[in-house]
Amino acid sequence: MALELRHLRYLLAVAEHGSFTRAAEELRVSQPTLSQQVRQLERTVGVQLLDRTGRAVRLTDAGASYVHYARRALQDLAAAERAVLDVQDLSRGALRLAMTPTFTAYLIGPLVEQLHSRHPGITLDVRELTQDRIESGLLADELDLGIAFQGPHLPGITGTDLFTETLSLVVGPHHPRAAVPGHCR
Repeated sequence: MALELRHLRYLLAVAEHGSFTRAAEELRVSQPTLSQQVRQLERTVGVQLLDRTGRAVRLTDAGASYVHYARRALQDLAAAERAVLDVQDLSRGALRLAMTPTFTAYLIGPLVEQLHSRHPGITLDVRELTQDRIESGLLADELDLGIAFQGPHLPGITGTDLFTETLSLVVGPHHPRAAVPGHCR
């Protein structure tokens, strides 16, 4: 029997829930169908992946190893699907964007407006995350783009300067620094 993507999805759901019943509910398949498909996968790979002896279903050592690669394979396939859409005309697709809290307040509105006006078929998932979580999400292929501060980044992450911002101190006319125009101590 040939391995199919649904076998991997089914195994991951059972591993995540620790239960065939809960996994079947999430996947919207019957529990016997789910169980049969997981057994087919085990026959295909030639090893038992799940320990069904206890109250909760657990991964065997081989199953834990297999799940690691199955999850990565599904992530890679999802990335491939997104890449195909990216090189097309951008008439549909999804963009997973994260930005640091500092930028969310004043950048998100104009960015969403421009994206929607240029590419109305693109759905946008915006998350507000710390810079280290943005970079980790990019490396794990959980995000497509991030907007964060310039500076050293994790290996594998590259940055492109978008703009330079100048900050200024604003004071009232009676503040001691108001007497020194253009200079702040």
